[in-house]
Amino acid sequence: MTDCKKISLCKTNKNMISIRKDIQFHLSREKYAMVQGDEFCIDPVLDTPRQAFLSDWQSLPADEYLQDGDCFRFRRFTLFNFLPRTGELRAVPSASYFQSQKHNRYAGGVARRFAPFLDESLENPFLDHLIRCDFSQLPVEDNTLDHPWLVDVHQVRIRATLHEEGKPTPEGVHHDGEEFVCIHLVDRKNVGGGVSTVYDNQSYPLFDCGLKEPMDTMILWDPHVMHAVSPITPVCHTAEATRDVLLIGFDPSPDLRPPT
Repeated sequence: MTDCKKISLCKTNKNMISIRKDIQFHLSREKYAMVQGDEFCIDPVLDTPRQAFLSDWQSLPADEYLQDGDCFRFRRFTLFNFLPRTGELRAVPSASYFQSQKHNRYAGGVARRFAPFLDESLENPFLDHLIRCDFSQLPVEDNTLDHPWLVDVHQVRIRATLHEEGKPTPEGVHHDGEEFVCIHLVDRKNVGGGVSTVYDNQSYPLFDCGLKEPMDTMILWDPHVMHAVSPITPVCHTAEATRDVLLIGFDPSPDLRPPT
């Protein structure tokens, strides 16, 4: 992957987003971790960039890979190449998103090409610092820091109306097919349902919660646990329901050439 756009956002070594919780401990023991939104420490310098980034959810394009004429999901996607040791983070233009049918019975087996992130969002420091914060929570071996990781990032809105329920995970209980997955709630309005459940690899439920407040987050060590989210419906039937999330997946890719 040589055709990459370098994202040079961190002008300082200071991490402007951190978490008041030992996530590595929880992931090592339970293989999943829940973070409440108020457990994030976000530098006020990021307030304006954060609001600019979150405004993207008001104009996400429709997901063209839904079946049977459904229109409950809206999405943008970008793939990054990340070198943890040096901190280099580069967006890979025109990248597709692929999951095997084993991992996604609904839309797997197809290289899906979603609308890319807006240029200003690619260069948004809130996104940059959040990716780095998420990675710093992961229980990874030191030797994996010297080779590239793929980071796929999805802006997703699930919409429900009186006539169509929203399905955050139409594929059901599943693995995403990456090493780690971070699910950040951006916002939810007029939503009934939308309960997130973590399962072991025999599909036995381990934990469930409703991500309800901005930045409520679930982090999964994906090979060890599965997950699903129940459908959403409007609480007030005269208005639509929306559930907005930011998904950030991390996968070690030692055979990739370093970005140039």
